[in-house]
Amino acid sequence: MFGYVKPWLPELRVREEATYRALYCGLCRTMKKTVGRLSTLSLSYDFVFFLICRLRAAGQIPQATRRRCIAHPFRRRPTVDAGEIGRLAARISALLTYDQLRDDLRDRGTRKRLRARFLLPIFRHARRRANLPDLDAEFRRCLDSLDSLEREGNPSADAAAETFGALLGAAFSYGLDGADATILFEIGRHVGRFVYLADAAEDYGDDRRKGNYNPLVIAHGGRDMTPDEKNALHTALLLELTGLERAVALLPPKRDDLSEITDNILYIGLPRRIAYLKTVSEERNSGDVPEGETI
Repeated sequence: MFGYVKPWLPELRVREEATYRALYCGLCRTMKKTVGRLSTLSLSYDFVFFLICRLRAAGQIPQATRRRCIAHPFRRRPTVDAGEIGRLAARISALLTYDQLRDDLRDRGTRKRLRARFLLPIFRHARRRANLPDLDAEFRRCLDSLDSLEREGNPSADAAAETFGALLGAAFSYGLDGADATILFEIGRHVGRFVYLADAAEDYGDDRRKGNYNPLVIAHGGRDMTPDEKNALHTALLLELTGLERAVALLPPKRDDLSEITDNILYIGLPRRIAYLKTVSEERNSGDVPEGETI
């Protein structure tokens, strides 16, 4: 995905940071085994968050073991094998990356298109190994809806964000039922809405120059947003974060490393990302940042 949903490491305690790194390393190993070695090119912080949420919902406590890998051949590093939940994260990541690369082929920027052409055969194979046809069909339904919004030139960022939110809601809740399915769907939905809006804000200048679809650009007629419009977008991101906080609060309340990492992401990591988008936007208006860098 996009790498937005991550903790602010300086505020994690040593043990919590070690747990987070062990989850990240464990997911990397699981992706290699489950959907292919090169699938780790798509390894992202967002799917570590997926892993944490699913582990918390299942009441599982991760246990780390020390292992070597190609990236760290001389020193064993703590690694968490999250079992079936880790394998599910790897498989869903492969599906999402494949669909994202297909979308990048339509991007008007040369670099993204070249990257997509190079990686698409790799992730076509990873998608086959993922073998989740029902979830794949749901992803295609959501992405077809996004394509329709793009073809129409629809200026509603809310409509596009809700569609992407439904996609990630389906991903986060896949294979669950009852209350767990409802909670994880809402977590995924708010993550998806946040990621879509944040990405549209961050790519505002590039999309305006290249003519890529961005509902924010269309809604504002391709011009710079006014301070009031930027504040409205800032508020929309904060509202998605509030919705995410409420959904995560419904997970089992046990205080452990996973819940502390989650709190760091919600109350430090994501707010810092929102502040970054707002700060860079203001600096650009003052001339400190090149025109078109972000909103």
